[in-house]
Amino acid sequence: MSSKFSNVLILSLALWLSISVGCQRREGVSTYTTKQESASRSPTDFPALARQLDHTLAAILPQGDRAWFFKMAGPAPAVERRREDFLAFLKTVAPAATAGAPPTWQLPEGWEEKGASQMRVATLVVPDDGAADGGPLEIAVSSLPLTDDWDDFLQRNVNRWLGQLGQGPLAGTTIKKLIDEVATAAGPATVIELVGVSKDSSRGNPHAGMTATIPLQTSQPPSQQSASQQSSDAPLVFDTPAAWQPGRISTMRKAAFNVVDGDQQAEVTVIDLPEAGGAQITDVAANVQRWARQVGLTGLDDGALEKLVQETTIDGATGSYVALLGPEEAERPVGMLAAMVVRDEKVWFFKLFGDRSLVEKQQDAFQTFLHSVRFQ
Repeated sequence: MSSKFSNVLILSLALWLSISVGCQRREGVSTYTTKQESASRSPTDFPALARQLDHTLAAILPQGDRAWFFKMAGPAPAVERRREDFLAFLKTVAPAATAGAPPTWQLPEGWEEKGASQMRVATLVVPDDGAADGGPLEIAVSSLPLTDDWDDFLQRNVNRWLGQLGQGPLAGTTIKKLIDEVATAAGPATVIELVGVSKDSSRGNPHAGMTATIPLQTSQPPSQQSASQQSSDAPLVFDTPAAWQPGRISTMRKAAFNVVDGDQQAEVTVIDLPEAGGAQITDVAANVQRWARQVGLTGLDDGALEKLVQETTIDGATGSYVALLGPEEAERPVGMLAAMVVRDEKVWFFKLFGDRSLVEKQQDAFQTFLHSVRFQ
């Protein structure tokens, strides 16, 4: 193991240990003084303790307006045996051959690649002959829109993985001490290894815990936040549907809203990307393909997806609109309403993403919102 990964593992484990011990309940505590008769307790052997826990080894590779995830999770001994193989595999990852497609990679000898599933673009089966039961490990390959500031995006995903390991969230400054970088042909990938006690149900879904990506912001009064989103120097103005509450905006998000109905949640985002970014940004079909995968629609061919696209008008400009509803039998059925339009050398994306039934109910409100948009 490289000294870098050894150090970050020890730091990650120390944080896990401090949280686990610190959260233990203490009852009936009494204090008194007595003569010490036994030797002092030996310092914690962090590497030995790490080998008794579950590990998540994950990489995030930004590509245009999306981030690609490569995640391997399993018992510590198994992950330790395959850590260097995982890092070597990352170095083979190359840019997509065509716009909108996943990155490409070279599969090591003995590995098996399975096709797309509900939330995965691919599953890579990694043999582990050293396992007591001979069971393999899996690398889940998945993707999410990269629509936030990078530091915020990284922090939210790392904390999601920590939640899957029974850990609490970490501050961004702490996370930066745990990450490393691996050079790939598609650009630098951010790599992190975390430890804890795995919640087994999360292993099959690389985006388990993603409800955290639909945050409810209540710290700022709606009237004040709405005013900030439609200030005189804002790039666009619009009419906000009554049920939408102000969400989290950033340098990329020109507007954001949260929609809540009981235990159902959805998020509305508005971003713009440079038209000069190429087909990965401007091509309607490529975007719809990515969005379809995001909601779990993996069995539709290009022709079927093309039939779902409708023409729409946003502030006099002709754009494209699509409603994508994921499989109802999914563990968490999700859906997306999305529109894109070119304006002043920028491609504007309007999306409503969240729980499937709520997305269905919001179609009229979303259309009304789109027709109210005015660019400034």
